[in-house]
Amino acid sequence: MGHVIELLDKLENQELRDWYAAKDAHNGWSRPVLAHQITTRLHVREAAAPTNFSGALERLDSDQAQEITKDPYALQFLAIDSDASERELEQRMVDRILDTMGELGPGFAFVGRQVHFDIDGDDFYIDCPDSRIIPMPG
Repeated sequence: MGHVIELLDKLENQELRDWYAAKDAHNGWSRPVLAHQITTRLHVREAAAPTNFSGALERLDSDQAQEITKDPYALQFLAIDSDASERELEQRMVDRILDTMGELGPGFAFVGRQVHFDIDGDDFYIDCPDSRIIPMPG
C-alpha cells in the first residue's frame, strides 16, 4: 500500500506512475528506494542519452542496448556537477566515505585508493585492488 501512496503523492502523470510501478515491481524496491528514484528523476536519468537503437535494432536488441547505456547513478549527494573530472568525483566519494567512517566512531580504517606512479614526469594512477573499509581491532 505504501508504494501506491508514493506513486500517487509524488507523481501527477499516470504514464510516469505506470513506468515507476513497473520498475518497482521488476526491481523489488523498498518504499524508500522508490521514493528516492522518483525524487532523483530516474526516468530522466535513464533517458538522458538519446539513441537510435529503436530504429536501428530489433526490439529485444534495442532494449538491451538502451539498458547498457543508461545512466543509473544519482550523485546529487556529492554536490558535484556533470562537468567534474574523474579525480574530483573520486575525491568527493572518498571524502564522503571518510565522513561516514567518522560518524561510525573510532575503530574503522579505509584501506586503499589509487596508487600514484610518476614515470618520466607523467602521472599515472592505478586502482588499488584491495580497497575496503575494515574494522580495526579494539
